[in-house]
Amino acid sequence: MQNFITKYKKDFRLNLKLALPLMASQLGQVVVNFVDNIMVAKLGPAALAGVSFANALYAICLVFGIGISFALPPLISEAQGAVDDRRISSYFKHSLIVNLAFGVFSMILLIAFIPFMKYLGQDPEIIPHAADYMYYSALGMIPFMIFQTLRCYSDGLSETLPSMIIIILGNLLNVILNYLLIFGHWGLPEMGAAGAALSSLISRVFMVFGILIIFRHWKNLWIYLSEVRFNMYKSSYFKKILSLGIPSSFQMTFELTAFSAAAIIMGFIGKIEQASHQIAINLASITFMIATGLAMASTIRVGNQLGKGNISKVKDAGYSAMIQITIFMIVAAIGFVLARHLLPTIYMDNAEVISIAAYLLLAAAIFQIPDGIQVVTLSALRGLQDVKVPTFITFLSYWLLGIPCSYILAITLEWGPIGVWIGLILGLTISAIFLSYRFKMLTDKLAKKQ
Repeated sequence: MQNFITKYKKDFRLNLKLALPLMASQLGQVVVNFVDNIMVAKLGPAALAGVSFANALYAICLVFGIGISFALPPLISEAQGAVDDRRISSYFKHSLIVNLAFGVFSMILLIAFIPFMKYLGQDPEIIPHAADYMYYSALGMIPFMIFQTLRCYSDGLSETLPSMIIIILGNLLNVILNYLLIFGHWGLPEMGAAGAALSSLISRVFMVFGILIIFRHWKNLWIYLSEVRFNMYKSSYFKKILSLGIPSSFQMTFELTAFSAAAIIMGFIGKIEQASHQIAINLASITFMIATGLAMASTIRVGNQLGKGNISKVKDAGYSAMIQITIFMIVAAIGFVLARHLLPTIYMDNAEVISIAAYLLLAAAIFQIPDGIQVVTLSALRGLQDVKVPTFITFLSYWLLGIPCSYILAITLEWGPIGVWIGLILGLTISAIFLSYRFKMLTDKLAKKQ
C-alpha cells in the first residue's frame, strides 16, 4: 500500500482538488435527505415508511435522469483536453434539450402512477403519506434536470466549485422550508411528509436561477455558454449523448432499483423493518455520496487525459481514485460498526426500530468497500466512454444475482431483514470485481496501441 501511495501521490492531490467540492455537493444533498428523514420520523413510523416507499419509486426516475445528464462531463472534458471549444458549446445545448425532455416525461409518468401505489402490497397506513410526497417530488423533476445540465457542464470543465456553492445554498433553503412546511410554522400549512417534497421543489427552482447567476460572473464558464445558439442542432450530437447517457442511466437505475426493491421487500416483512431499513440505508448513503464525488472526479480526469491521448495518465487517474476510495470506505465501515447503536437514535426513540437498524448497520459496514470501488470504477469507465459492457455487468450483479438472493434469503428462507442486505452485498461485490477488471483490460489495450 505504501508503494501505491508514493506512486500516486500527485494524482491523489489532483483527485481531491476536483473531488472535494463534488463531495461537499453530494454530502450536502445527503445531509438534506438526512434532515428530511429525521423531521419526517417525528411524524411516526408510518410517515417515515411512506417516504421510504415513495422514494423507492420516485428515485428510479431521478437516478435515470442523473444517468442521462452524466453523458455530458466525459464529452466536455474530452473536448477540453482536445482543445475543441466548438464542441463544448454544442454538447451543452444538445444535452439541455435531452435532459429537459426527460424531465417533462418523468413528471407526467410519476403523477400518473400515484393511484396505483396502493396495489404494491404495502401497509395501507403509509399510502397517503407516500402519495402526497410523490406528487410534489414529480413536479421537481423539470428544475432538477435543468440544474443537472448546468452542473454537469461546469463539472466537465473541471470547475466544480460553482455547483458546490449553489447546492449548499439550496440545501440550506431546503432545510428551512422543511421545518416550516412539515410542521406548519410561521403561519404556513402543516403538510407533513408532503412538505418535505414541496421544500425540495422550491429549492430546485432556486438552484437553477442561482447557478446561472454564478456562471454569468465566472469567465471560464460563461464564455462557452455565450456562444450557444439554440436554433441549430445536429442528430449526431443527440446520438452521441444518448449513446452514453442511456446506458449510464441503466447502470445507475439497475443499482438504484435494486435498493428500491430491497425497500419493497422490507415492506413485505413489516413497517417496523421498513423504517429500520430506511434509517440504515440513509446512513449508508452518506458515505456513498462522498464516494460519488471522487467517482465524478475520476470521470473528468480520465476523460480529459483521453482527449489529450495520454493513456498512462488515464490509468493513473483511475487507479488512484480506486485506492483513495478503498481507504475511505474502510474508515467508514469501522465507524458504522462502532456507532451502530448510537446512530439510529438520531432518527427516533422507537426501541424496536433502533435495534433492527443497528443490526443492519453491520451489513452496511461490510458492503462499504465494494460499494465504493464499483462506483468509482464505473465512473472511470464512463470517462473512457465505455458504457455498454458496464451496463450488462450492473444488470448481472444486481438483478440476476443480488435481488433474487435478497428475496430468497429474506422471504423464502425467512431470514428477515438481514437476508435482504446479504443479497445487496453480493451484488455490490460482483459488480466491483468485474468493473475493476474491465478498466484494467481497456487501459492495457489502449496502452498497447500507443
